[in-house]
Amino acid sequence: MANTLRLIVGYLLLCPAVLPQDQPKDSKGGGHLLGETAEQFFSEGKVGDIDRACQDKDWKTVKQLSKGQDYSSKTNAKDICAKEKVAKQQATSETRFEYNGRGDDETKRADTFTFDHDHLVKIDMVYAAPVANVEGSHPKSYAELFDGLQGAYGPPSKSYSEPVQDMYGVKYDAHRAVWVRSQDIISIVEQPGTDGRTEIVAETLAEHDRAAHSPKSPNPLQ
Repeated sequence: MANTLRLIVGYLLLCPAVLPQDQPKDSKGGGHLLGETAEQFFSEGKVGDIDRACQDKDWKTVKQLSKGQDYSSKTNAKDICAKEKVAKQQATSETRFEYNGRGDDETKRADTFTFDHDHLVKIDMVYAAPVANVEGSHPKSYAELFDGLQGAYGPPSKSYSEPVQDMYGVKYDAHRAVWVRSQDIISIVEQPGTDGRTEIVAETLAEHDRAAHSPKSPNPLQ
């Protein structure tokens, strides 16, 4: 896919801002190329490392690399490999598939990757809001993440705030920003308050249009 977005997951973690004249760098860690094939996805980065460790039956490495993913500490390494194999098979098929990535413990980030017809069409990163200083933990605020995106991709196409309230009725101004590009869309959404978070989503235009035209689930409270 021409002109696809190189979403710099690891890069944003290391650099809170990028000078506008700098070009986004390829991520060799947790980052992946929006639009890449599932085969590429499962052969690169930490995911590829797990796949190779499974093939080598290096169970200790499998356990180490799978930390942060949706696995219990008691999950057997062979079971992890079996699940990863099934995930790869599903992602490389013609069906839609969501894969929970390794994320990042230090910044309290969770990753979800969506595949459709053997290609990565959406990357969803959720950062827990900073609440306290914990040794070894450095959560990112909305402002830090916004600065990183703006430094890498320029001013957003749209930036605004809207009033929201948490489960206790406390009101906040939640910030939003969107970058509309030729082949993809990047958005950042702040959810302040109790259990606050910031979500960054990168998706192809086709995936964005698909979501926009999908029927909405009825609200059970209405």
